[in-house]
Amino acid sequence: MPTKTDVRKMPKGLYAAAGSGDLAYEQLRKLPEKVAELRGRVVELGPVVTDAVSERKLRADLDRLRDTARRNAAAVVTGAQAAQEKAAAVYEDLVARGARVVANARTTAAKEQLATAKAEVMTAAGAEAKGEVKAAKADNKISEARSEVSAAAARRPKTTTTRS
Repeated sequence: MPTKTDVRKMPKGLYAAAGSGDLAYEQLRKLPEKVAELRGRVVELGPVVTDAVSERKLRADLDRLRDTARRNAAAVVTGAQAAQEKAAAVYEDLVARGARVVANARTTAAKEQLATAKAEVMTAAGAEAKGEVKAAKADNKISEARSEVSAAAARRPKTTTTRS
């Protein structure tokens, strides 16, 4: 029985790879049709191209194109290396920035928790102090009551009772 996949848990890179694979498959399915079309054009244009290009002219153009390709290849490699270095620098900057953001968020959360805990402790300490005051007052009242009972007992004459 197939299970339902939670789309949100998959990384974006996986979706990009799947999308590019699907696009490549779609384009490859069109390839046989495109090949047949181009074969027809080759048959049409073959004699025209042969007449337009002589061997001497072709050799001169090839030598010039090789030199141009070598110069352009070196420029492309240099540009690619510079772009790679810049991308690495940008990535490192983003990593550092992200680390600061996460650390700041953690610090802020910790400060909020600490403030909440301090408030709770102060509230509890205040309630405890009030409870201690009330207990002391109750103890004083009990002591006063005992003293009054003792004083009243001391003032009353002692009587002896006989049982018969």
